[in-house]
Amino acid sequence: MTIAVRRAFGIAAGELAAASQSALEVPLAEEAELWIARPKEEAIALGSFQRALSAEGKGSAESVLLVRRGSGGPAVRMGEGTLWVALLLARVDALVPCDEARLVNRYVRPLLRALTKCGALAHFFGRDWVSVSRRPAAWIGFAHDRASGRAVVEAFIARETPFDAGPRASYLGKEPGTLRSILGHAIDEEKLVAAIVLAYAEASGHRTIDRGTFPLASPAPDVTRLDPPWGATVEEVIGPIGAGLDASGRFRVGGDLLVSRDALAALEALLPTTPDAAVAAALDATLAAPGVALDGVRSLTSIRDAILAARGC
Repeated sequence: MTIAVRRAFGIAAGELAAASQSALEVPLAEEAELWIARPKEEAIALGSFQRALSAEGKGSAESVLLVRRGSGGPAVRMGEGTLWVALLLARVDALVPCDEARLVNRYVRPLLRALTKCGALAHFFGRDWVSVSRRPAAWIGFAHDRASGRAVVEAFIARETPFDAGPRASYLGKEPGTLRSILGHAIDEEKLVAAIVLAYAEASGHRTIDRGTFPLASPAPDVTRLDPPWGATVEEVIGPIGAGLDASGRFRVGGDLLVSRDALAALEALLPTTPDAAVAAALDATLAAPGVALDGVRSLTSIRDAILAARGC
């Protein structure tokens, strides 16, 4: 069995974001594909379920390009010194034994070994970032579709461009940095890429095959940028969870959530006809259903509270 490796260096941030958005639907040459890229410009990549306004106050000045990626989670900064890695999986256990609850935990391990092999001793402590010398040096999260079983584990490694878009409680008071600033020297990009490819091959026992570049396209217009701020937010481990009407008047749930996209869509479809007393049951039926990936949320109660608070606005 093989892992298809696709690379694209010096691409527009919008092209990278479009690739991220398409990663759950693009036809796979193998059961797993490893996409690696470097953007040619600075941008802030909003999480899939964020409101554009939620990035304001976090270093996203109007002069900084805003794009939207396919994975959930918070806003992430990228630039010429960023290495983007996306592992596309036909199912969560395509390469290693894994279930939806341990998606990041299992697939971050080869990345940690690759960084460590390049001289950046790396650890993962269950948050949505990779630690190098006890400082956040990369963001990692996922996109997942329960119905198809497809998953993407996505990482933004801060080689020389910071990945953080502003202060977050998730950092536990630790200051994010780049590999250069933390180590005091740069890590060669080519060496790091080779180490990452080798680490995923060794972890799975698969060989790798170079398939050229991944599909490049311009992103579609992001209509969610017209949405008003969330009606209500509740802080969770991952960050703020939001609920409220979008620009079309539809009630939405999102924020910094890391969750299966179709499970969240199923919840949103139920809410218009769900009374307040039954919101908890709707959450259990959708976000707590078997096969759903959900991370960074201590309890579904926080999502319920955001929904009820937004309804009361």
